[in-house]
Amino acid sequence: MKRFLSISLALLLAFSAMAQSSARQEIDAHPHLAISTQSVYAGHYYFRPIAEAPKGYKPFYITHYGRHGSRHESNKKYPNNLVKMFEVADSLNILTAKGKEMKAIAYKIQKAHDGRIGELTRVGVEQHKGIARRMYERFKPVFHKGAIIDSRSSTFTRCILSMAAFNESLKECEPMLETRMDAATEHQNIIRPHMVHIRDPRYSGAHIKSDEAWWLNVKGWSEKQDLSHCLNMLFTDVDLLSKHLDGISKIEIATDIYKRLAFMQNLGYYDRTFIDSVFTPDERYTIFLFENYRWYCRYVSTKVDGGEHRFAPMGQVVEDIIKYADLAIEGKNSASANFRFGHDYYLLGLLSMIKLNEYSGDADISSVEKLGEEHPAFRVVTMGSNLQLVLYRSKKNPDILVRILENENDVTLPIKSVEGPFYKWDDVRKYLNERIALFNK
Repeated sequence: MKRFLSISLALLLAFSAMAQSSARQEIDAHPHLAISTQSVYAGHYYFRPIAEAPKGYKPFYITHYGRHGSRHESNKKYPNNLVKMFEVADSLNILTAKGKEMKAIAYKIQKAHDGRIGELTRVGVEQHKGIARRMYERFKPVFHKGAIIDSRSSTFTRCILSMAAFNESLKECEPMLETRMDAATEHQNIIRPHMVHIRDPRYSGAHIKSDEAWWLNVKGWSEKQDLSHCLNMLFTDVDLLSKHLDGISKIEIATDIYKRLAFMQNLGYYDRTFIDSVFTPDERYTIFLFENYRWYCRYVSTKVDGGEHRFAPMGQVVEDIIKYADLAIEGKNSASANFRFGHDYYLLGLLSMIKLNEYSGDADISSVEKLGEEHPAFRVVTMGSNLQLVLYRSKKNPDILVRILENENDVTLPIKSVEGPFYKWDDVRKYLNERIALFNK
């Protein structure tokens, strides 16, 4: 018993320390998180014991939105541009010995993604199987024999295969489940509704070309950053290279290289030794701040062009969540769980709309550093990230309760709870409808 208590105390202290650690400390400990939303599922770095349900309450229904698991690069231009960068540098005779080594790695990265662009990797399969298995263990009453599990997916193959892996894992836990899976076009409005800013031509390439205030802010900030170590390790004349690459900035050159190297974690390969030999911890953190700011402003912030209206289409997803939860409460939903498998843009938009853990789109974007510390993307959306709403009922109390988990941890809403992370469903429904109305105003 003493040993058990000692281990429990050590784990609690570890969780507490992680909860209080800064983004810089977390990246120093786990460097692959520097590429934020493109890193492998980071949920397990933050797993905490979830709260016990109020006395007499049992889970009976789950509704969810999950991002696909780890995948290959989403566009062949990313590995191809890396190869082009080093071929151009070699033609200019400005590669160092380490740069020539990196050129060889660039070809290997390109080959690893050849013919598999955007496809789910084995790492991604295992992420979803693990998430499903832990969900089953935590909420077994939902997955009773004969229960129907209804899943809908984006039409992208990586999402369909993530859905299949998730359902396969649940069937391994309870073979008598009936799993229904669908990726029909008619369901796409509640998986990936049309949001104009996602296809904004100013952001369509690998490098942003915009005159928006937020981009000018991070551009000015990046010009003051020192990336001389990593760039000088690879090139003897980075200014000449930039000139031959349509004038892309030094921080974009460094970021492209780091991201392509670190992205290989999604294929189960991550050579930290090589990365650490090129990039200093300060440079790695600078790249994280740059990427984090770009992602937040492009896909989360309501303080940029479009404001709340850019996320208004996500109201369709929230309405779908409310609809099927209400049907489950009324006993009119044939399924005991409704799962949705989509993409990071939409999960980010959903979180921004719901405002979980005070994580919303209205954060201050005047400071690149402050935003990086207060809203690091890797705590919110990585490969496989997910949002779960679990409904509970009691034989002695008419109130339906709901808990919300983001990446499998209890999170809070800015409304009054009944007990800990448990809220009355009626209050949550009212709050969600108010948020939809706000974004549609």
